[in-house]
Amino acid sequence: AGKVRRATESEEFDLANYDQARCDELAKAAFSEPLPLSQMVRLSFVVGGGKLVRQKYTDDLPKLFMGSLTAVGYVDDSAAAVEPGSAGKFKYQHDTGKNLKFVHVFPRIGGAGGGEEVGEAGEEEEEEREQTPEEILIGCEFDEFKELVTDRLPTYGQKKRLLDVLKTRISNLETIEGKMTRLEKLSAEEQVMFDGAGVEDVREKAKHVSSELQAMAEAGSLTLAEKTALLEQLESRVAAMEAEIKKAEDEGKQKRAQALTQQLETVRQTRATVKECSPVSLPPLRHAAEIGKLHMKLAEIAKIEKEKKGSYTVAELTRIGERPEMEEAISVLKERSRGWLESDEVFQERFHACLRKAASSVPKKPSGGGYGGGGGSRPGTASSGGWSTATGGARVAKSKASGPPTRNAFAALG
Repeated sequence: AGKVRRATESEEFDLANYDQARCDELAKAAFSEPLPLSQMVRLSFVVGGGKLVRQKYTDDLPKLFMGSLTAVGYVDDSAAAVEPGSAGKFKYQHDTGKNLKFVHVFPRIGGAGGGEEVGEAGEEEEEEREQTPEEILIGCEFDEFKELVTDRLPTYGQKKRLLDVLKTRISNLETIEGKMTRLEKLSAEEQVMFDGAGVEDVREKAKHVSSELQAMAEAGSLTLAEKTALLEQLESRVAAMEAEIKKAEDEGKQKRAQALTQQLETVRQTRATVKECSPVSLPPLRHAAEIGKLHMKLAEIAKIEKEKKGSYTVAELTRIGERPEMEEAISVLKERSRGWLESDEVFQERFHACLRKAASSVPKKPSGGGYGGGGGSRPGTASSGGWSTATGGARVAKSKASGPPTRNAFAALG
């Protein structure tokens, strides 16, 4: 239920092995109160499927879960969509493309239908909606923090940036405590910081992230860029520690020298492991499949324009007219795919990898090779460390001359 309530965009959840009691518990915990969101999302729950997954779901699971939703005040509406008017509704879908059965939930959201009350509490709700990933990670409970680190920060680089954030917060809190000891007045910003997570809580989180980083280094779970940066850092650390050991020995501080020597050996072992490891690939974009399909449709339009040079059929003009919506849809999906604490450089690298993979899916006339589906595995079939959560089962519609242009581009945004 916690993951459901933390959703900030349309996502997919698996109800494998759920029974009546677990369905009731999930519905009550996740949907009894409005979700703190500013816009409608679709939360899709897998409740059945074909032969490959059928054993994980009971035949009556769709009915059980929809009954649990009804019990907390939700209404079955086959016309429900991602729009404010569908708040508090759900619908069943058998996605024959994925061969999966879904119950799509359109939750009540903070401020939905609140009228004047929303205006009165606008500032407070806006503050909650605008929480940054850094604020969420610093302010949450430790157990939730560990889950978020695993789900939202799969790469070494993301965890390293989080550790830097936590160290900065610790330093700031120590400064604030010093001012309070001296009975000095705190600024408004310092007061807000002091009223939040305490320094010991932040230290505990920093310790956990440090352990996670060490484990990733020892396991060699590093991209090429991360490996290069870490090796430079370890080389500098080795040089600095060797200098400290020499200084301690010169000053006759044998215990300190021995302790530093043990630490140095650990650092050297880590350095050797990192040197030998083979770089791993970056995780795919969360919406790689949808972006890939739209990108290939744009490529097809560009090909039409190049070959026809203005002499278009009505069907071709219709496809060309869909381009603005497709470009906007890609822009939205791209932004939704950005990871927490992810650098712009790494994000652009993942985005371009997505486009390259989509391009490679085009069958070549001589061999017919390439990846299927324009961007990798189908949404929802793998977690990839928190990056590939699906967006509910809607597929980008195939471009047709008779179809509405907006639906072609924005089906992926449902």
